[in-house]
Parts: sequence; structure tokens; C-alpha cells
Amino acid sequence: MRREFDLEVWDAKGEIEDLKKLHTRLGNGKLASVILTIAFIVMLINNLNITLMILVLVLIQLFILLWIVQIKTERKQVDAAIKLKINEDYISRMDGTWGNFEDIGEEFISKGHKYSADLDIFGKNSIFQYLNTTKTWHGRQKFAKDLGEANFSNDEIKARQYAIWELSANKTLTSDFQTHGSKIKFKGELDKLIRLLKGSEHVDSIASIYSYLLILPVFSTIFMLIVFFMQLSEFFIPAVLLLLVHIVLWGVSIMKVSGSLGKITGAGYRIGEYSELFNLVEKRSFDCNELRAIRSRIKADNGIVASEAIKKLDRIIMLIDMRRSGIMWFVLNLFFLWDFICLYMLRSWQAEHQDYVEGWFEAIGDLESILSFANLGLVETNSCLPSIIDGSSIEAKGLGHPLINAEKRVNNDVTMNNEIFIVSGSNMSGKTTFLRTLGINMVLGLAGGFVCAKEFNIPNVGISTSMRISDDLSEGVSTFYAELQRIKGIIDECKGKKTLFLIDEMFRGTNSKDRLEGAQTVIKSLGSEGSIGLVTTHDLALCDLASEHERVVNYSFSEEYVDDEIVFDYKLREGQSNSTNARFLMGKLGIEPLE
Repeated sequence: MRREFDLEVWDAKGEIEDLKKLHTRLGNGKLASVILTIAFIVMLINNLNITLMILVLVLIQLFILLWIVQIKTERKQVDAAIKLKINEDYISRMDGTWGNFEDIGEEFISKGHKYSADLDIFGKNSIFQYLNTTKTWHGRQKFAKDLGEANFSNDEIKARQYAIWELSANKTLTSDFQTHGSKIKFKGELDKLIRLLKGSEHVDSIASIYSYLLILPVFSTIFMLIVFFMQLSEFFIPAVLLLLVHIVLWGVSIMKVSGSLGKITGAGYRIGEYSELFNLVEKRSFDCNELRAIRSRIKADNGIVASEAIKKLDRIIMLIDMRRSGIMWFVLNLFFLWDFICLYMLRSWQAEHQDYVEGWFEAIGDLESILSFANLGLVETNSCLPSIIDGSSIEAKGLGHPLINAEKRVNNDVTMNNEIFIVSGSNMSGKTTFLRTLGINMVLGLAGGFVCAKEFNIPNVGISTSMRISDDLSEGVSTFYAELQRIKGIIDECKGKKTLFLIDEMFRGTNSKDRLEGAQTVIKSLGSEGSIGLVTTHDLALCDLASEHERVVNYSFSEEYVDDEIVFDYKLREGQSNSTNARFLMGKLGIEPLE
């Protein structure tokens, strides 16, 4: 797959270079045509000649043709530059240099979320930053929701897997969708516009007579043109009176009309570029039911085509935005009752499309989210779509952390048969990373996405974590109490449904005696609820629970020492850890431990 992206980058760079040369030649051609046109016009002034007139007309047409071709060339340059960036970004994902991607999903970060902050779902160096290729507001919202609030049934997960698999194999659609999406200038929230279009906020008491009012400016314009060009002075006063009628009608209704159109004016809604996204879906045929359902929401059997409707709406919004032109807006209303025309056009569009518009944008968002989940399959050779199984067991082969580059990543096999793992090990041995590895792949898998593993069999369970715990000075909450609250949340979650819990170094904010007793109590409580999970620890005494409870099993990470250096292999092993490295690490830093 890397070779394919390299070839795409090579082709895009070559295309950009060719288009630059063509653009320069077209510019030179335009300049030459202008110089020749001026020269022939000068000659024509001195010597009126039919041949020279024809040459001038031909050169003007040639200039227009070159200008049109140059504009098309510029558009192709933009498309080629976008495609270059898209493929370079995929290569960055493969190389592990994607940390500079701008969109980190910062607004979705929630410290109180049951797993997203601990598993790096949003924020800097997150799975959102790594996989996200959405270009629309609805797409970002849907992808974030699928990562942070996914609650799909087994059948829904399998349906999404088919869709994600189909899109991962369709690199052309992926590239085209991102290319057209990147050209969308309005990146803001469209919900307000959709509410205006769906609701009756812009439909007032004058709506029923708009169509009749539109007849007046047509009649007035024709009448005034006749009076002006035929110099019918006796009709000048009636013409002026008609203008006064326009002003009165406009003035009487300006508050109501402005209240409706003003909500659109100046908001910066430029949605014409969306039509290309809708068109991509409309003309595409899909194999799986999930993608067919998305397409049917955009191109229904009633003959309404979303791409054409959005183009029309964009033109109406552009006309409405003439209200920002000041004097021009006044002149247009003086002669044509411009606001009435715009409101009538908007009202007509709404009457035909208001029931569908929200579904169109949501469908695009759904498709963009699925495309983002498909990206892991494009950039990660060690990936698969997991099998969703019944029960409370997890089995993985070659399970790795998707955010760690393949060259540095260590993959592990793991089998949990309705068990609770106590994972022990010394500092920096890989315990916490393994918890995040399992957790983040569970999040991806339960959303129907690819995971970083050769094989992954998982149950459809909830996910709840306790890893990054900090105090809250503004609320007067200590680290220990914050962790107690988080653990209480995990216990409550396990009571509600089967859950995978991941707890790192439980109760590190208190003394060793309380920490051990508290950890034992929590593990017993979680074990009685029937959930599965992993708990990391430095307290080897906690490992004794394995001999007291059938569902509790010891696993560990270890290290070895080579030439006075500590070496970690980051491999998960059965049994508890028997090694420590705190004294060794202190000595390496020049801190002499007490004897």
C-alpha cells in the first residue's frame, strides 16, 4: 500500500508541474493576444478594413478562450495540490510523522468521559488526529460521536464493518471525497441554517401574498422602461408613484422580511461545494446495505436530487447576501422589491426540500465517519476487522497500539476467558501502554472499524477506564478522591451492563496499606459483577488475589539487564512479575538509594 501512495504523490507532483507550465503558456498567449488586439485596433483606426475587424474579433475570442482554459487549469492545479496533500498525509500516518496534523478534535476532549481521556481518543497525538479525514461539520461530529459514544448492536457493527471494508478497498472514492470536501469554504456549524430551513421561522403572515407582490415589480419595470425610452413625459408622475408604492411596501414589511432573511445574511453560509459531495454519492453504486441506505437518503425515489437542490439553495443564499451591499440593496428593492423575491424563492425551496435537507447533511456525515474508520486499513498492514462474539471473552493475535509506529511497536497475543487480569511489572515495562492498546482497539472494533491486530475476537461490552487521574483545585478534589469517584463510576457501569474495565495503578494517591486493601475490595466487587478487565499494579501483594478468586489471573511484563543497561521487551507473560527496577534507575541517575 505504501508504494501506491508513493506513486500517487509522484503523479500529483508531475501533474502540478505540467499544469504550472501550461498556466504560464496560457498567460503568455493571453498577453500576446492583448498586444496584437491593441495593435490591430490602432491600425483599424487609421485604416478601416474588414480584414482587420475580423482579426480583432478573432483575437478577442481567442483571449476569452485562453482565459477560460486558464481558469480550468487553475482549478486542476488546486485539485492536484489537494490530492498531493491527501497522499502525503497517508504516508505520514505510515511513517509515524502525523503528529503535526492540525485537527486534533480539541472541542471533544472531556476529562469526565468514561474512557476517551485515558485512551487518547481526542487531543494531541490521539486516534482522532490520526484517522480523521472528515471535511464537514456533520462528519466531524459523527466521527467524534462514533469514537466516544458508540452504542451499536452486533448486527449494526457487522453492517458497519461491511461498509468500512468496501470503502477501504475503494481508494478512488476516498480520495475524491476528501478532495471535494477540502474545497468547502464554510466549515462552521450548519445546524442553525438547517433549523431555519426546516422550521417556520421565516414563514410569516405575508407569505401567502408574496407571489402576487412579485407581479408588481414586473409590471412597474416594464412600465418605467416604456416611459423612459419613449419619453412619455405625461407618465413620469405615475412612474414615480409606482416607485413610492415599492418603497411603502418594502418599508411596511421590512421588519418581518429582514427578520427572516437577516438570519441568513452575513452568516457566511457557502454550501455550493457540498453539491459535489452529494453528486459523488448519487452517481456511485454500493454493494453493502449500510452504504446503500446512506445513498438512498441523498438520492430518494421521489426524484429530488440533493446535489441540484443544494446548488439552487446556494444561489438563493448568494442573492440574499446582496442585502450586505448597502446602496445596491436599496436600489434593487426600490425597483424590484428584491427582498420579496428572495423570500419567495427561499420559501419555495423550503416547501419542496425542508423535509430532506437535514437527512442529506447527516448522510454525508455518516459516510465521512465510515471513511475515517476505513483509514486504518489503508495505512496499517497489521490490521483486521474483528469478530463480534457472544459472552465475555477476548482473544487477540498480534495486538498492537495503532498510534505507535510499526517499526517501534511490539505486538502481543492475549486471551481473556471471562477473567480479570492483574498485570504486574516494574516501571516503564509496558503495563499502561498495554491497557491503552487493548482499550483503543476495543473502541475501534465496537464502532465497526479496523483494529491493529492480526485477529481480534471481542464481545460487545461497555468500556470504562481509570488511568489519568489528577486533582481539581477549583472543586477542592484531591487526586485520591478523584480516583475514588472514577472507580465508583466503573463499578456502577459494570452493574448496568457487561463492561471491560481498565485500571492503572489503583489508589496511587494514598498509603500502601490503604492502597492494597482498597484495591482488593474493588477487584472483588468488580469480579462479582461478571465484568472483565485489567488492573496494573506495583504491589505484588495484590497478585495473591489470583489464588483466592477463580476469575483473577496474573500476567506481567519484565525486563533484563545487558551491559549495565535495562532492556524491555514489552511482551505480556503469564504469572506475576518478580522483578523491580526502581533502585537500578535511581542509581543510573546518580541517586544513591538507602541500604
